[in-house]
Amino acid sequence: MTNYPNILVVGATGKVGGETLRQLQLEGDSNPIAAVRSPEQARTFQDQGIKTVILDLDEPETLEPELKDIDRALLLTGYTVDMLRQSKRFLDAAQTTGVQHIVHIGASTAPTNEVSHWGWHQMVEAYIEKKGFSYTHLRPEAFMQNITGPGFRWLDGTVIRHFAGRARWSWIDCDDLALVVAHALREPEKYAGQVIPLGYDAKTFDEVAEIFTQVTGQNFTAEARPPEEFLENSLAAGADPAYINSVYTQFKLNNEDAIPNADATFNNFAAITGRKPMTWQTFAKRHRNHLIA
Repeated sequence: MTNYPNILVVGATGKVGGETLRQLQLEGDSNPIAAVRSPEQARTFQDQGIKTVILDLDEPETLEPELKDIDRALLLTGYTVDMLRQSKRFLDAAQTTGVQHIVHIGASTAPTNEVSHWGWHQMVEAYIEKKGFSYTHLRPEAFMQNITGPGFRWLDGTVIRHFAGRARWSWIDCDDLALVVAHALREPEKYAGQVIPLGYDAKTFDEVAEIFTQVTGQNFTAEARPPEEFLENSLAAGADPAYINSVYTQFKLNNEDAIPNADATFNNFAAITGRKPMTWQTFAKRHRNHLIA
């Protein structure tokens, strides 16, 4: 029997984690394992033939028992300041149990110290290196699905309500990110020690709305709202204040055009995956029925 590596995907119930598992299962050269927090969540993956473990980054006692046979892992935490504590716990346990390669999903590679959560991710990266793991650090820019799906959900009918002013952002499709994750997990010897920035189509929100209009035949518009509105609404909804204040700072800097290289794009996707990355044009065509609905 082939001795395939055991690959743990933390964040398996999310968009990127779920697609990463699908890609790993499709390739068939590893044993993908979904980390979930409850038996109810586990059943979905088990029905797909994917092994699961019950692992909760906020429950330290669940870590070492489930990491003892893991060779490689995707570390993907929630969007709160707790990511620092959660990541340290996970990495300490992973070192104890002998996990060899860590793929970490961080945040923008823009050179600024003003956006706190980007710095948190870089601190996690530094801790991964300090612990002596083989590693691949992935730094995606803005997710396309933040407009149309889970996440910020800015699309309301045919209006994209956002808080970034006239800023041009670099964007990546979540499925493209997951494909890169899968390659980094499957080929650690190829991507070990690398910091890989990921962003492939630079557009303003007005330009995204124009593309949606061209593809669907419906009139899409973008409406810039004040960042203070985002902060007030998010805090009222119970979001983590530390993280939300960090995003608020990012939006303020966007409005002031004060984030260096916010629209930087990178020419590495085809070399990693063998195909071209998603653009907003192809994204809109793929999700045309959803946009019309």
